[in-house]
Amino acid sequence: MLKQAEFFYSLQFFNHGSDHPKTAENFYDFITSWNFLHIENINGYISLGFVSLIVLIYFSGVLKLINKPSFSKTKLFLVSIAVFLLIFVLEGPIDYFAEEMFFIHMIQHLTLMVIIAPLLLSANAMPVFIWGTPKPIRGFIAKPFAGETKLKKMLSIITKPRYSLILYITNLYFWHIPFFYNLTLTYDTFHFINHALFVFMALLLWWPIVGPSPVRTNLSNPQKIVYLLLAVTPSAALSAFITLSGDPLYAYESTPLHWNMLSHTEDQTWGGLIMWLPGNFLFLGVLTILFFGWAKQEEESALPRADN
Repeated sequence: MLKQAEFFYSLQFFNHGSDHPKTAENFYDFITSWNFLHIENINGYISLGFVSLIVLIYFSGVLKLINKPSFSKTKLFLVSIAVFLLIFVLEGPIDYFAEEMFFIHMIQHLTLMVIIAPLLLSANAMPVFIWGTPKPIRGFIAKPFAGETKLKKMLSIITKPRYSLILYITNLYFWHIPFFYNLTLTYDTFHFINHALFVFMALLLWWPIVGPSPVRTNLSNPQKIVYLLLAVTPSAALSAFITLSGDPLYAYESTPLHWNMLSHTEDQTWGGLIMWLPGNFLFLGVLTILFFGWAKQEEESALPRADN
């Protein structure tokens, strides 16, 4: 068992920042805490290199596509917001405190799943990142999406609502089981896998709503409303359980408390509330947009057509 633990420890990829000697007390302490300002080992450099590579590919892709008539400035704006938020939650203050404060960790996960994922899909960000890579790599990445490939067939299956919903909810509940959640706090390898799966499953969840070509699931607005209600209900139930559980569920006992938080139980309650209220309000906002879109379609279809 000890050898297995040592093996997983040796696989650590990212330094998410923990055991900070100084307790944060105000917003200035929060906003000035970035991982790249406090690199203590090789994992920190790997983390910074990974995020920097994403930014480099993004800017390279923008420079190659910016003058093309088909390149939407609105989509560029949405992709830019998504990239900024990705940096902020993976290299910025959110990540710096994520392994010490449960409610910060929940903000990180919600941002990845409920904001960044749908932004990337609605902006169809894939061409920007494909064009940002060197030509040999670009051809290798783009080839599986051209024609009737196995990858496209697989995507067409797992983005179907009945599969994407099950995969998203299963992944969400799996990583909130205390044993697996605590693995992400102990081993950075599992934390990286956790984030990668959260983003991937969130992309699958939002694909039937805003997913672009080459794979698109055609749902009517009423079907989209039902689909999102089926997604938000299990999420709300999990949030309520965490909020009302009382005793701490996760291994934060040895981490410092920031912003005058009284206990880790209070921290967990705030984290559950953030999952429960802001997280579900974002879903409800999309539901509201879909409802009014549906109402407008019904109104237009009910209007009599003028005879020529």
